[in-house]
Amino acid sequence: MMTLNEPRLAAAADPLAAVMPAPAILRPSWIALSVSRASVAKARRFAADVIAEHVTGPGHADDIVLVVSELVTNARRAATEVQRWEARDLPLRFGVLATDRYVHLYVTDPDPRPFQPNPAPANGWGLGIVDTYATARWVSYTEVDKTVHALIAAPGVTLTAAELKEETAIMGKHNEQVDCSACNGKGGSWKSNDGDRFWAPCALCNGKGKQ
Repeated sequence: MMTLNEPRLAAAADPLAAVMPAPAILRPSWIALSVSRASVAKARRFAADVIAEHVTGPGHADDIVLVVSELVTNARRAATEVQRWEARDLPLRFGVLATDRYVHLYVTDPDPRPFQPNPAPANGWGLGIVDTYATARWVSYTEVDKTVHALIAAPGVTLTAAELKEETAIMGKHNEQVDCSACNGKGGSWKSNDGDRFWAPCALCNGKGKQ
């Protein structure tokens, strides 16, 4: 029969157990993007920087940034179908999570309607680029936007069912919104211009206060 003292004795047998840090939760790195053509090149450079530590093969890195180009191009088109955007607007969000086994790409646009791939890509590849290199592709939706995901395995790696389930879970850990690192969740800050005080939305989270 277990007594009330037994759990305490078991914990004392391993004094480091109470102070060992919990495993770190991997989260994607994010940037905000405009709908200009320059946003594609910016996303490619950002992705190359994020994956550099984990993706050592130049050919594999090139494949990943090629997928980035297609995803961001589709997101730009989706955003422009919602409304007209000014050059200073940043309606798109691009995320990258890199590990030694896979890279997870996220592209969020402000059009919550069902995903429609680019119908007439200039190079003839279109979304086929994504499906050629990605182990999995899916879309998650909210009331105000959608996120297209692409999961790209490292060369020679076959992702386990558990890995696929974890990454493709719509309400998984990577879709949890946290306070924006730039504005600390405030959504922006007060600015002054010739004595006039005005509220400037955060460029990183586009005024949402969350990432």
